[in-house]
Amino acid sequence: MALTASLLFTSLPSLAGSDMPVKVEVSHAGHECYGCIYVTVTAKTDTVLIKKIDVNRGKCPMLTHRKIAYRGRNVDGWWPTDKPFTPRKMTFAESVFWKFGHTLDFGKACNFVEARVFTDQGTFTISQ
Repeated sequence: MALTASLLFTSLPSLAGSDMPVKVEVSHAGHECYGCIYVTVTAKTDTVLIKKIDVNRGKCPMLTHRKIAYRGRNVDGWWPTDKPFTPRKMTFAESVFWKFGHTLDFGKACNFVEARVFTDQGTFTISQ
């Protein structure tokens, strides 16, 4: 059930696709995180600093794996993070993925429209 389709970089039209410092892929998560979206970033330059990533302009929260008290029970799973994004320095060919979604809002889906990757080399917006 891959969402990875034709994603377009829209924020830096002066750069050719091969000159971009990152490759960004978006796909639906597997069984471990129902309704979640993976954003995978691969470095295409010697070093790049990922300062922040947001999906659907921040309306689709970043998730972290942890235990929480939910409706009187301790539940282990993927939940919206309560911490700010931790910047990540990446080197050539290194890939890292982050999860986004609405796991606490049953019936509310995180339908991917766009993702923004903020780096030390510019901001890159991809959309479906």
